[in-house]
Amino acid sequence: MSADLPAAVNAHYLDHVVAAGQASAHALAASEDIVSGNGIKLIAEGTPIDAGLRGRLLEHKLRKPLEDCLQIEGDTLLDQLEPLAEALLEKHALVRALCASPQARGVPASLGALSLSPQLRSLLTVYAQSQEGRLEHTVGVSMLALGLARRLQPGDVDRHRMLAIAGLVHDIGELYIDPSYLVKGTRLAAEQWRHVVTHPLVAHRVLRDMAGAGKPIADAVLQHHERMDGFGYPNGVTGAAFSLDGQIIAAAEWLMAIVEADSSPITRARMADRLVPGEFSPALLGAVSAAAREAPDEPVELAAVPPLRDAVPRIVRLAGTLQRLSESRELIDERIAGAQPLLKEALEAGLQRALRIQASFASTGLDIHNAQQLLDDLAALNDPTVYAEIMTLVGELEWRMRELERNQRLRASQMPAEDGVVIGALIDRVRGAAPVGAGEGNRTPV
Repeated sequence: MSADLPAAVNAHYLDHVVAAGQASAHALAASEDIVSGNGIKLIAEGTPIDAGLRGRLLEHKLRKPLEDCLQIEGDTLLDQLEPLAEALLEKHALVRALCASPQARGVPASLGALSLSPQLRSLLTVYAQSQEGRLEHTVGVSMLALGLARRLQPGDVDRHRMLAIAGLVHDIGELYIDPSYLVKGTRLAAEQWRHVVTHPLVAHRVLRDMAGAGKPIADAVLQHHERMDGFGYPNGVTGAAFSLDGQIIAAAEWLMAIVEADSSPITRARMADRLVPGEFSPALLGAVSAAAREAPDEPVELAAVPPLRDAVPRIVRLAGTLQRLSESRELIDERIAGAQPLLKEALEAGLQRALRIQASFASTGLDIHNAQQLLDDLAALNDPTVYAEIMTLVGELEWRMRELERNQRLRASQMPAEDGVVIGALIDRVRGAAPVGAGEGNRTPV
């Protein structure tokens, strides 16, 4: 939306503002008079934003976006960044490895020295209060973005600072989405998922004209869920359209998710070029893998690794899915050859992503022709590190197959019904599910 047009207030964002003001010792208040698009003063400067003002704000479009008219009284957010970053360094070896930079100021001190505008501080405070652990997450992404920027763009201090701020605010678009869609473990229908994938677009719109942010930060945030092979969102950019700034924020977000999952993060980062080929530039993946290889090995206790008997069925299922992909190539190629441009693009992108997953699986050397022999061979190694690496690879590839399906079903839901049915039928064929009938191609993503 143009900064010259009256701005509607998003109800979900406003609810978070009210909740943050109630939960914090420092109230969110109007930094200036808040005026409607037709010139009516709705709220006077200095007035705390509470539940009593909710209806008035939702009834009117505003001359300036609400986000640009708020400040935190007695704000202490900046004081939290450095100690929180220190704690994350102490806690996570992968964060330490990626943030190591002997020639530069320490990452925690650099975050503590950031200058954030009052508008950014209020926005970040609302985000931090929206859900437990959000501030820790966003500080971690900021740290990793700064670490990667120093490795990939040495000496460009202004860009390092910009990317650190982009990391802090990368997820503020989530404030504008129904919170029930963001609850971990929630299964979303395609229509609900379409709302979730808009959050980078919303963040871009909020940040591009905000004091202290601007276009470079907004553009980097816009791409934090994109992938170089076109299988990201919201725009499905490919190749050079996926900027290095966007890649750094996207990779930092992905790496922080690995850290938070607490499932062999160093092992997963060391295998980045095998796990996510084509999703980021070789230079970025090389920087991630190199930093992880410099980190100490993660101690692995045999008792902490899932039993091998649990691994083999998962390997066999994954291999079966990929075998059905191979068996379906002729049919997939026929569908591509006869498809209209939009369907053709979706089928080609999905096939290329699936083939990369297939190649990654083949690179593991796991022989699934005899499951019992595989179990015996692995057991004979009696090496928990090898077990952990295998489970890491299998888990990552399983997740990427689920992500591929979700993305394809989302694309199908946005196409003419007959095209959606084509995609749904191919997905079910590869999954080994019963064929779907007409109109069933847009099922709930898994």
